[in-house]
Parts: sequence; C-alpha cells; structure tokens
Amino acid sequence: MKSAATKSRSSAKGEANLIMQTEPASGGEDRSDHIATAAYYKAAARSFSPGRELDDWLEAEAEFLK
Repeated sequence: MKSAATKSRSSAKGEANLIMQTEPASGGEDRSDHIATAAYYKAAARSFSPGRELDDWLEAEAEFLK
C-alpha cells in the first residue's frame, strides 16, 4: 500500500504532466504563469526540497517550448 506522501508525489507528477499538456493562452504573462505552475508541481513532486528551484523552472520552460 502506498503511503500518503507517495500518493501525493504521484499526484503532483500527474498534475505537472497535465499542466504541460494544456495549451496556454497567448501572451507573455500567461507563458510565465504556465511555466511557474509547472515548476511548482515539479517542486511539489520532490517534496519542495531546497536547491533545485532553478532546475524546476528550466525543466518546465523546456517542456513548454517543445
């Protein structure tokens, strides 16, 4: 049986993937908001452990640009 922490991490990863699959509205603010949201879910998936914030942002941005 999965622990609550494992379930929440799995859920966060799924939500990050869902966020990245949706089309954002046009505009620079929407792009940044979209990337910030995806980066947040990446951080949540790793329990917000410090030190990887920039990596989260850059990964989210790279996925957005695909």
